[in-house]
Parts: sequence; C-alpha cells; structure tokens
Amino acid sequence: MPDDPSERKVIAVGETIVTLGELERDLKLIASGMDIPPDAMVERILDHYLILEYGREKGIAVSDRELEQLVGEIKGDYDEKDFRDLLLKQYMDFERWKEALRRQLLVKKILKGVSAEIPPVSHEEMKSYYEKHKEEFKHPVMVKLRQIVTGERKEAEGARERIFEGEDMGDLAREISIAPEARNGGVIGWVEEDTLEETMSKAFSSLKAGQISPVVKTSYGYHIFQVLERREAGYKALHEVAKEVESRLFYQKEREFFGQWLKGLRQKFSVWVDRELIMKTLESA
Repeated sequence: MPDDPSERKVIAVGETIVTLGELERDLKLIASGMDIPPDAMVERILDHYLILEYGREKGIAVSDRELEQLVGEIKGDYDEKDFRDLLLKQYMDFERWKEALRRQLLVKKILKGVSAEIPPVSHEEMKSYYEKHKEEFKHPVMVKLRQIVTGERKEAEGARERIFEGEDMGDLAREISIAPEARNGGVIGWVEEDTLEETMSKAFSSLKAGQISPVVKTSYGYHIFQVLERREAGYKALHEVAKEVESRLFYQKEREFFGQWLKGLRQKFSVWVDRELIMKTLESA
C-alpha cells in the first residue's frame, strides 16, 4: 500500500489504473448536477472510466485545437488573468481545469461517435407509439384567428365598418393593426380557446368561420376578431406531434442502446473496483 493515500488504486479498467487522487479530481466532472444514491454513483463512476478506456482502445482523442476552441467559448469576454482569477476563487487550478475539460470533451466525442450506431426511429414505430399513447395528445377546442388591434376604440370601430363595406381584413390589418402579426395579415394561427383572456374567448366563442366579432377591449388595446377555422376538442394528428413522438422514441432507443453498450464494455474489459474506498470518498465529498 502506498504511503500517500492519494496514490492508492481504486479502479482498474482494462489497461487504465485510477488512483484515489485521480478519482477525487474527476468526481466533480462525473457527478456534475447529479443527486443519486452512492451505490448508483459508483456505477456511474465506473461507466465514466469504461467510456474513456473504450476511447483509448479506439484511438479517440481530443486535439489541442479542439480544447482551445472550447476554452475560448467558455472564457467568452474574460481576459486571461481575470478568468484564471475566477477559477482560483472556486479553488480550481487553470491547467487542471483544462485537463478536466479535455476529459469531458473526450467523453462527449466518444458517445457522439457511438450514437451513430443507434437506428433511426421508423414511421411504423411512431405510428404504433401514437396509437398506444393517443390520450396524451388530446387538444381542447382550438380556433384559427385573424385580428386587428388598435390603440383607440374609434379607430377599431372605423376599421370594422370598412370590413363590412367590403375591404379585405388582411389588407386592413397590414395597414393599421399594432399587433406583431399585422404583417401576416393579422393571422394569429391556431390557439387553444381556453388559454385566451376571457373577454377574447367570449367575443368569438359563438362565431362561425368567416364571421367578424364586435370590438373587444383588452389590456392590449381594441380588437376585431375573425374566426378563420374552428376545431372541436379531439386528438392531434400524428403529423402534428411527429417531432415530439420521434424525440420520445429516440430517447428510449438511446437509453436502451447505451445500457447494452456499457454492459458489453463491462464484459470486454477487465474491471476491478475498491467499492468500500469509493463509498467512503463519496460520503466525505
């Protein structure tokens, strides 16, 4: 056993030996933002070194240029001295911080490369998921609206008269509306009726498509609404939620893929862990 406790071996993964000092150095990086039980943290730590050993075997590395580019992005507008002083206030040595950043970048680089093997989500998978989870994609009553907003009631009433005299509401919105969507002819798009101010929803709740509302006063000004389309409560179509469904399914695939990949690394590389010492280190951290 070495005289210096920091030189004591705590993990061996393949050809990589991790000492207590190296583990303590890497803990902040490995456990960043995580609040999990010590037993689970030991597995997380082991996964970290398994990933690095895989990268070493495959010859994956982070170049000085890649590292300096990331350092520059993080430093932002700080000059060299101010940035080093900032790190020192956090009890961090600049060079050690850079090496920790290099390892962090290396892990991301390894995982990005491996993730290319995850098969894409197919349309059939998305369709199946949508049918099984349809209740999660309900929508309330929705309306597609056009509006004109003015700062004075008299101006809004005059605009409404001009619409009934035959002027196009879209052209009129571009001319006088103070709302952001004026340049789009006043078209707001689809909105959930129950998310709008009560005075707004009351103004067009009984309107049919194409009808014009009375002038309505809200905290934004004086409005004239036109209901372009109305959609009763129901389910969003698959094409409307495709990105969300694809994201959910890919996340599932990603978790399953990396779970199996890490399991394979544990079988591929010889692994030795001093769990007792690591647990003590975690408890005192």
